[in-house]
Amino acid sequence: MRAKIMLLTAAKEDEAVTAFAEQLLTDLSAAFGHTFSLMEGRIDGEPADKTVDACLACQGVFVSSAEAPGVQELYDALGLPLCIRSFCVPEALCARHEAPVSLCVGSALSLDEETLRQAMRCAFLFAQEQDCRLCAVAPNGSSKADWDAAVRVQEAACPSLSAPALSAPEAVAAMISAPERLGLILCPPYAGSILLSAGTALCSHPELMHDLAFDGEMGVYAPVSPGALTAPLPFAASLALGKLLRFSLRLPREAACVEAAVSNVLSSLGASSRLSDAEPDGNHALDMICEQIAVAGELMRRGGIA
Repeated sequence: MRAKIMLLTAAKEDEAVTAFAEQLLTDLSAAFGHTFSLMEGRIDGEPADKTVDACLACQGVFVSSAEAPGVQELYDALGLPLCIRSFCVPEALCARHEAPVSLCVGSALSLDEETLRQAMRCAFLFAQEQDCRLCAVAPNGSSKADWDAAVRVQEAACPSLSAPALSAPEAVAAMISAPERLGLILCPPYAGSILLSAGTALCSHPELMHDLAFDGEMGVYAPVSPGALTAPLPFAASLALGKLLRFSLRLPREAACVEAAVSNVLSSLGASSRLSDAEPDGNHALDMICEQIAVAGELMRRGGIA
């Protein structure tokens, strides 16, 4: 496959994160026989028109930090309807839970009728691809009718998947009592800010959090920078790139390979309460992830695994 991918660095201290992404994509393209053209740029405040145009010419965009200035403006400029933050904790690190946590919060980026329809379509697509439950926190006021109508359209199109309604307090309570059972919580912007804060506070491994904002095809993918870390780690960046491979490039085999490599490396490091304590600079972990990707690619070329 040939694809163009934009790598945007948000700040000088994030350059290592961009380097992580570049190395992983380079090694993966070599392992699986793809040709990725990696474009590089900066994002700082309001994205320049040339940055937006360059992103639109690419199949996917990776940003070094989801919380950098200008990222929300980039979503708007690209016309993306839905942003999803993943708090997922894989089996290797689920010591606090009986099962791996599959918890995501999806915020519609606007309540206008057309954006809502697109956001619902993307949310149902995400839930199907990730094989997770979908819940919805509806807005109040005049937007509720449009929201409910958009949900009904998608439920009719995907009869195997429904979106039962929760209130925001019910969603927060469920995050505390049974986060592994929630899946994707879809909500309007104001509820999204509440649930994102709750998810961040309750997430036991912030080094794994990542965002994706997409329209069903093109998307922006970014790790969430934990403010307490003095050095970036490759896990959230790798998981964000896995979503880019899955949703924008339509490479589910390669995405699954990245996700499995991350899970295996996490297992080898142990279920540390802070991954940065076990792997302070991330370089060794990234080498391990890329080594596993190379081995998987070699096995697939030889016909050893599907």
